[in-house]
Amino acid sequence: MKTNFPAWLYINLLSSLFFLQFPAISHAQTLDKDTVWQGQVKVSEDILVPKGITLTIRPGTSVKVAVAESTKTDPEYMSPLTEITIRGTLRVEGTSKEPVVFSGEDNKTGNWAGIVIDRGVAVMDCFSIKNAETGINSLDGNLRMNEAVIRDNRYGLVLQGSRSDTLQENSLITGNDYGVFTLQGAHLVTKSSRLSGNRKRDSFTATAKEFPSPPGFKVTESQPVSRRYQDEVFRGDMVWQGRIEVAGTIRVPHGSRLIIMPGTVVEFFKKDTNGDGIGENGLMIQGRLVAKGTKEEPIVFRSAEKDKSMGDWDSVNIMDSAGGQNLIENCLIQHAYRGLHFHFSNVAVYDSHITGNYRGIQFQESQVDMKGNYLYGNKSGVQGRDSDLVFTGNTLMNNYVGANFFRATISAIGNRIVDNWKEGLRIREGVSTLRENLIDGNRQGLLLADMFYGSYNRNSFTNNLETGLAVRNADNIEVSGNIIVSNGINGLNIQDSRFLVKGNQITDNAERGIGVQSFDGLITENNLAANGIYAIDLDGPGNVAAPANWWGTDEPAKVILDKRREPSRGSVSHEKASDSPLRFTWPLHTISSDTTWRGEIFISGNTSVMNNATLKIMPGTTVRFAHDIGLLIKGRMLAEGKPEQRIVFTSVDKKAASEWDEIQLEYATGSVISNCVFEYATWGLHSHFTNLTVSNSHFTNNFGGMRFRSGPVVIKGSVFEHNSIGIRSYIGNAVIRDNVITKNETGIFVREKGGGLSITSNNIFDNSNYNLRVGDFNNEDVPARDNWWGNSEPLATIFDGRSEPGIGNVLFEPFSREPFRTGTGTSP
Repeated sequence: MKTNFPAWLYINLLSSLFFLQFPAISHAQTLDKDTVWQGQVKVSEDILVPKGITLTIRPGTSVKVAVAESTKTDPEYMSPLTEITIRGTLRVEGTSKEPVVFSGEDNKTGNWAGIVIDRGVAVMDCFSIKNAETGINSLDGNLRMNEAVIRDNRYGLVLQGSRSDTLQENSLITGNDYGVFTLQGAHLVTKSSRLSGNRKRDSFTATAKEFPSPPGFKVTESQPVSRRYQDEVFRGDMVWQGRIEVAGTIRVPHGSRLIIMPGTVVEFFKKDTNGDGIGENGLMIQGRLVAKGTKEEPIVFRSAEKDKSMGDWDSVNIMDSAGGQNLIENCLIQHAYRGLHFHFSNVAVYDSHITGNYRGIQFQESQVDMKGNYLYGNKSGVQGRDSDLVFTGNTLMNNYVGANFFRATISAIGNRIVDNWKEGLRIREGVSTLRENLIDGNRQGLLLADMFYGSYNRNSFTNNLETGLAVRNADNIEVSGNIIVSNGINGLNIQDSRFLVKGNQITDNAERGIGVQSFDGLITENNLAANGIYAIDLDGPGNVAAPANWWGTDEPAKVILDKRREPSRGSVSHEKASDSPLRFTWPLHTISSDTTWRGEIFISGNTSVMNNATLKIMPGTTVRFAHDIGLLIKGRMLAEGKPEQRIVFTSVDKKAASEWDEIQLEYATGSVISNCVFEYATWGLHSHFTNLTVSNSHFTNNFGGMRFRSGPVVIKGSVFEHNSIGIRSYIGNAVIRDNVITKNETGIFVREKGGGLSITSNNIFDNSNYNLRVGDFNNEDVPARDNWWGNSEPLATIFDGRSEPGIGNVLFEPFSREPFRTGTGTSP
């Protein structure tokens, strides 16, 4: 079908300058009644159209948006740039002759945020948007757009969330960096429209894997009301216990304390005197707050309204309270504008759940210690500036924005920042140290800007929908020992920076390992293999030094985009390239998201793959374990090598059995192991209650090759040799066929309940003690027919009830007189 575009779409959008003859009108903040814009409208501050309010824009209107200060902190808004946020209804009534024009005041791309449809409704006809960071961003919103031109933005149209529903008709999206993004299950129907000519990508679709919900507190709901308050001032010490209702603002002045006992429920009624939809009741602590709940009896701060919603009450405000530490521990904070809000204070927040607020925590000029908290389901998880922050073991999950810090001194260790709809973590200026954090499944992982000192070591930037780590205008920082793997577009983006990128695992990103615009630092000793298009894409005229990396190929130039392909670009030097993977020490000992291993991985401490996570190990990978260290799989392990690229699990020294512990699969159904080598372990493989297939693999020089309990397990086509025990079964349900089991002390040991085994078509021979031994507690016969037992009589190599009455027998007849030519047949 031919696409018919209205003539106005092709008019130069700069013609909107004729509106300058009219006086400018400035609109700001929250609209409290239905509003109409027409003529020339200048937006100098954020605009919020709340639920129940309609903003109508008449034909021919020009909306000019001013550049914002990029450090604003209002929780209602999504971006530090100026934005128009729709939680109610937006109607744009442009016509072909009089379109509506949205543009930035200084006509530069990315100088305003754009239109944000935050669960609201927008019906937009005959309009254009330019100069925005994102022309239209729909967050679970409903959008109908007709005869639109979206151009000269960084992103044209971004649709997010399974409740996001968009109909696009007769429209043109072109000349943006990126055209249309549909994320997290958003729905888009396009009719008679054109999407082309966007500079980096026309379209992109991605959905992050859902993470399990955080463990919740159990709250007692049936408590009677023990106290009710209006506006009050507490002097001295006040103790709250039971159920407290607040219909005003409670102030605790200097020298006084509010102590809240475990199990207390504090409920705030909504008071909205200015009609902005935000409640005003809350706590104002200038003295000291001690709210110390327990896991069994948490303290609850929430709305008192029957229909509870985000923003029903203001905040627990702690202001100018730096003399002693305020404590919030084992608390549940919901339905607030800002759950916790600190200025000039010393506050510790431990083991608390902060959810369903516009912003979970906000602070400024404070000393803050956050440990073991869950911040989820907020518009913004946490935002802080000009403060000292210790941030340890927290989870920021499923917020629109995870965390945003400005000019702060930060130590962040062992946090999970996952599944946030925009940035997982944004840091601007200040000094920050990040170590052993998981930043996974966000739209953007970590964004660093204007940083002049910091270290970012041993973190995991994985599965983010766009970019794992982006650095702009940074100097004297170090990015080392990180996992930057399986991100949706680029692993690492660098712009206008100079720093060290060393010893990172930068592999398996969908398009580029590293995207560079301008960089005067050093990229060295990294693994840069198996990225979708390029290992390094240099999109600028400056040269880049990248010596001594592993590129996954003996011709690095093939995976580098620089002046060798496009003369306008600079050159990437890649001398002293490694011809084999560089050993990478895996930094996280808990793997809770889907993860890919490639190259040579060193496991320095006991490591667990958690439920709902999949560990995928690529062909040709070598996994080395430190002494006595093992791997526990509670999710899934997919270790599928190839005959010419086996996956090897081994020790560092490779001298004797039991140098490392084992790989244990615990309820790890769906795991697959093929073409692998297990050597120098205590037990190469240990399977509990797992539906597992092991094929074409080699178990050698272990104390035990493989042991299992329950199943079902299939072991086929594999070699077990030079172990003390080849295979051990305990109450097993397994098929063991087409294997070679030889030169062990005991080939197969059936400890107990061997009746569920089927051992057939194997070559079981030359094991020094027994080819098959039945344990003292096994009282069942073991089916082992049609195997080749070597040149001796089978019974001479079997220990069963004929050797020790009272235990089961091995049912070995009939048996083969010749070795089978099945499976691998020989050692690899």
